[in-house]
Amino acid sequence: MISGYVDRIEEDLAIILLGEEEYQIEIPCKLLPDDINEGNYIKLDIKKDKKSTQAALKEAMELMED
Repeated sequence: MISGYVDRIEEDLAIILLGEEEYQIEIPCKLLPDDINEGNYIKLDIKKDKKSTQAALKEAMELMED
């Protein structure tokens, strides 16, 4: 789990600082809960999507066979 801090909101992007080194990422506001504001702390849970990865690989292999 990654902790972040909503540093600011610029138009439709939330600028989020991550970790102690304060890496900066931008996330569209529409992907965040409606009640997120500048100064809020958030948690991000990033996981590998095995099912989608396997489906994309299968599709690519099928296209290569054609």
